[in-house]
Amino acid sequence: MIRVNLLAEKKKKKRVKGPASFLVAIIIASGAALILMGFVTFMLKSSVSKLKAQSESNKAKLAELNKKINEVKKYEKLNKEIEQRNALIETLRKNQAVPVRILDDVSMVMPEGIWLASMTYKDNGVGLEGYAFTNIDIVSYVENLKKSVNFTDVYLEESKQVEFEKVPVYKFKLNFKVKV
Repeated sequence: MIRVNLLAEKKKKKRVKGPASFLVAIIIASGAALILMGFVTFMLKSSVSKLKAQSESNKAKLAELNKKINEVKKYEKLNKEIEQRNALIETLRKNQAVPVRILDDVSMVMPEGIWLASMTYKDNGVGLEGYAFTNIDIVSYVENLKKSVNFTDVYLEESKQVEFEKVPVYKFKLNFKVKV
């Protein structure tokens, strides 16, 4: 039996070996590396520009927040001032009646024959200066002040005989504390 091969034989290509094929491989690898580096550079520049834009946005937000913080501090300071003023007003309102109460109590327990020349009030302490016809009137006045529920530490500082408009009288000084 004879066999006939009607199909043409394929010729095998021979590869060229040597420097030419090496150069082609290096050129292709270099081209691929350049393309890859270009892509990486483009991505990094894009990332840097996005970060710069975000940084500028954050700086603007920070400036806005600092402005708001300063406003809040200003309002807190103003609020603190108002609270201090309110406390002062309440203290004054509370102590407003104290001088009136002192005058009322001092005059209510004053026996006849005594008159006051001056009265000072400072830090819940009261100093009285006055005149009396007798020392007994002064002692009676001091005892009456000691009995008052609004006064403490009543102390007769001085009592001496003087002439007032050519009349012999006793000048006295006394101190006491006020219960607030």
